[in-house]
Amino acid sequence: MKVPGDDAEQADDSAGLTTGELAGRLGVAPTTIRSWGRRYGLEPAAHTPGGHRRWSPADVARLERMRALTATGLAPAEAARLVRA
Repeated sequence: MKVPGDDAEQADDSAGLTTGELAGRLGVAPTTIRSWGRRYGLEPAAHTPGGHRRWSPADVARLERMRALTATGLAPAEAARLVRA
């Protein structure tokens, strides 16, 4: 039986940021992060066994760039194209 705080749960948590944590870091809603993933192919490299997104440092860097580009007024589709390039 899995107990909160056991090693397996901690290993899952250390695999990367959650969508909520990343959204807070970027100053956008979690739905925005999920939308960028679905619409523009900016999904994270990893998911937990339960299917939850986990954002690696490389994933975070891509979305930080996406956020910076859209903040300048660039359309999200164009920003995503530049981020993926």
